[in-house]
Amino acid sequence: MLLDLRETVRNSKPIKYTLITIITIPFALVGIGSYLSGGTAATVAEVNGQPINQQQLEQAYQQQRQQLARMFGGQLPEAFANEALLREQAMQQLVSQQVLESEVAKQKFAVGDETLGRAIRNLPAFQVDGRFDSQTYQAQLRASGMSVPAFEQSYRDDTAMNQFRTGISDTSFTLPSEAALLSALARQTRTVEAVRFDFEQAQETIDVTDEEVVAYFDENKDNYLFPRRAKIQYLELNSSELAGEVDVSEDQVQEYYDNNRLLFMRPEQREAAHILLSADEGDEADQINQLNDLKTRVDAGESFADLAKEFSDDVGSAELGGDLGVITSGAMVPEFEEAVFALEGEGALSEPVVTEFGVHLIQLGAVTAESGKPIEEVREEIIETLQQDQADGEFFELREQLTELTFDNPDSLEPASDATGLELKTSDWLDSDTDSGVVLSHPQVQSAMFNDELLEEQINSDLIVVGERHVVVLRTLEHEEQRPKVLDDVRDEVTDALKGDLATQMLTTHQEEALVELAAGESAVKIAEANEMASALSQEVVNRQSTVLDNSVITEIFALAHPGAQVVTGTYSLSNGDLLALRLDAVQVPEATTDEAEDDTPETSSAALSAGANPQLGGTEFEVLLESLRESADVEITDLAGSP
Repeated sequence: MLLDLRETVRNSKPIKYTLITIITIPFALVGIGSYLSGGTAATVAEVNGQPINQQQLEQAYQQQRQQLARMFGGQLPEAFANEALLREQAMQQLVSQQVLESEVAKQKFAVGDETLGRAIRNLPAFQVDGRFDSQTYQAQLRASGMSVPAFEQSYRDDTAMNQFRTGISDTSFTLPSEAALLSALARQTRTVEAVRFDFEQAQETIDVTDEEVVAYFDENKDNYLFPRRAKIQYLELNSSELAGEVDVSEDQVQEYYDNNRLLFMRPEQREAAHILLSADEGDEADQINQLNDLKTRVDAGESFADLAKEFSDDVGSAELGGDLGVITSGAMVPEFEEAVFALEGEGALSEPVVTEFGVHLIQLGAVTAESGKPIEEVREEIIETLQQDQADGEFFELREQLTELTFDNPDSLEPASDATGLELKTSDWLDSDTDSGVVLSHPQVQSAMFNDELLEEQINSDLIVVGERHVVVLRTLEHEEQRPKVLDDVRDEVTDALKGDLATQMLTTHQEEALVELAAGESAVKIAEANEMASALSQEVVNRQSTVLDNSVITEIFALAHPGAQVVTGTYSLSNGDLLALRLDAVQVPEATTDEAEDDTPETSSAALSAGANPQLGGTEFEVLLESLRESADVEITDLAGSP
């Protein structure tokens, strides 16, 4: 269909001119700039009328991948590489974020400039020797690719949301009566009388004939199918592979090091203090004379800090003994800065320095020499960065070529291979049951090679994103639909399945009989003695952390009603196929021991069960609130697919 349409347009001048006219009108009305700039990213969801666009989803998806990769040492395991699932998780995070932002705005939470500035200055990442450093702040933001206004707005929003969150999570508490009840429930134990029937042992006692195996296979043959499979031709473009082919010269390394010196070296830092006589107060010549007198007093042994407290007009620093902290480039007026960096030796005093603010007497404080990593230590890091930067540029150029060439030549990948130099690869048979590597077993690759339209038209796929700066384009050469397996392909599997079904049927009968006997008051030991596949749990005392049975079964036992006039029984299936018939005989609440009261492990949860502030409960309440806000929000998800 697409191929026919393409050929029709290509061979018809009237249609071509009509399409050109249609395309030209928007350019004339809107302007070419909006097209060249890429326009607005497509909306993939709306939350209470607020859009979430494709770019936000892609960024959240990539962050999700990177976070998982860091958790596993930099390489995302195949089991976690399901793109559809990661995109769904990224979308749900964006929806929750948008819902939370809407509620924070509705509740009028906000962060003022003074609070924001104080919070940023206290961040360790922007401090040098325990003090905020403007140069480090700006260098760190440049390295992360974020402007100062963008970072500060983002931090302001995050701080407001954190205020909202902590306002809930940090104000939750447990009443003494609630703590006592929860503690009693946590300590509760239950005494059970149970008979367990061994599935594996039962299965070994069962013999099946060939006729039974054949009959079982015939009855269930729809469950035994080979998956669809295909052979594909494909081109793979990977920025990491391109980086390995990039040569970097020593001059390039040196140039990068020099241009990004702040990333590797911390320049010399100087602390200083001053006494300021304000330009608004008195005659400049008199002020110079006064500062010269103060300088003489300091030289004679008086404390510069004490004199600054007494005479300095700088309200901000006078109470600190004139201390200005670290003087960074551009932070002070040129005359002041020049004087500071001209001084030699800690404690050295300047001559009076005249600036637009008045006249200063400056004392040099501690001097921290330039420090960091010399180029020899970071050479390999720089080479990798330069290689990746160049590879990324080449990647986007080649990606554009691939997109155009595979679209313009829909019936072959060879023109794209010839033009880009990418190797045209051919796979062996691929199916969903066989691990063929990160690329060929990628869910989107598996989906594309069986796409009905691509198979029908025998055309190339769109570019498929299989990783960060890693794409594939393919065409299916051969494919086979699901086909039935014959008995010889799965004889052992069928035999085991038949034996398993028969074993379960047999054990179910034993389980029901045992349940009747338990309900009548018989002991588990006596019941088990009469059945070689059974074992007894006689007066077994279990708590909520017991491992004698599956956790799910323990949970169900603690959900049973307390035994009273009526006998309480139950039947359960264990994860390994064993069956259990059980009678609940007693429910006890032991007294808390001194050791348990002091134990704050998750098993006893005593810390969480004490009366008073309860951050754990607060966290749960916040999650419940967020879920409630999501349920009441108007959420419309239109697209989860990644851009090609």
